[in-house]
Amino acid sequence: MKVCLIGQNLTNLILASVFEEKKLNVDIYLNKKIQNIKTNRTIALSSDNFDYLKFLTKSSIIPWKSKEIKIFSENSRSKELISFKKKNKEVFNLIAYSKLNEIFLKKIQKSKFVKFYHLDTSDPIIQKNIKNYDLVINSENKNFISSKFFTNKIKKDYRSRAFTFLINHRSIDNVKAIQVFTKFGPLAFLPLSNTKTSIVFSYKGEKIDDEKIIDIFKKYNSFYSLTKIGKIEKFSLSFEMLRNYTYSNILAFGDLIHRIHPIAGQGFNMTIRDVKIISEIIDDKISLGLPIDTSVANDFQNSTKHLNYLYGKAIDGIYEFFKLDSNFNNSISKPVFRILNNNSIFKKYSNILSDKGLNL
Repeated sequence: MKVCLIGQNLTNLILASVFEEKKLNVDIYLNKKIQNIKTNRTIALSSDNFDYLKFLTKSSIIPWKSKEIKIFSENSRSKELISFKKKNKEVFNLIAYSKLNEIFLKKIQKSKFVKFYHLDTSDPIIQKNIKNYDLVINSENKNFISSKFFTNKIKKDYRSRAFTFLINHRSIDNVKAIQVFTKFGPLAFLPLSNTKTSIVFSYKGEKIDDEKIIDIFKKYNSFYSLTKIGKIEKFSLSFEMLRNYTYSNILAFGDLIHRIHPIAGQGFNMTIRDVKIISEIIDDKISLGLPIDTSVANDFQNSTKHLNYLYGKAIDGIYEFFKLDSNFNNSISKPVFRILNNNSIFKKYSNILSDKGLNL
């Protein structure tokens, strides 16, 4: 059986690791020479997903553990609206995207089951190259396959951009993730060490330059004594759900099938849950002596598409709630969260959904 992955990204490295664990040969098509990805992006992994990635790498991934999440609003910056924590366990495991990518890349490069090929994935010739594979998984948003076969999406433009950067600060006991729902959009503080924190500012409105973003950030930063502000990266924000995950022998995957607002740090966690599901499907095929072919893609779509849509819309609903609340001077959120913050059942199931998604 022949399996192919298209794209140079962390999702494909994790998928390749799954296939390798099952001793299945896989080819990876890349636009350029394989290398580690440089970015200041930070990933917040749920406990369940972190344990799974640690199992795959067979190594000691060392994250920064966030023991609590505190949520503030524009008019409630001295006292949180609500907080989430788990007894004797972290809420999130925070790790730099580039570091996790490096760990999986080193593992895959040593594997005898994985081969890398350089090919311009935007060139129509790629369709000819992949036609003889039993299963092709495409996790790239922008290539020939995606633009030709995977454009039918449910879309919503948030008319916002996320600005991400790292800050260095004086040492503190930095174990609390913080989200402030400002009048400009959600501002997240994600701790990476006692002296370093990742910032994700989802700014809504007209185009704005980097200096202005830093000025707004400083206005809301009452948590850290800054020593350095790193380079800003930015990307547009939208809600996107692919209507059909499959075409012929090709399965769309990762950000190509679902893209959500970063407000709850669930985007990459959704992808890891998808990886676990496709792994289980393949295990079932192997145990029954069935081929690894397009039936894997069809089974995956049937198992995940409705759950991904519902979960994505739930995250979108949270964003819209705080957007509406901002228009009413936070008069909605205060009484609501005053009740929810003391509701142990709400917090329990919020933690479960954050950790496991809808794949309960």
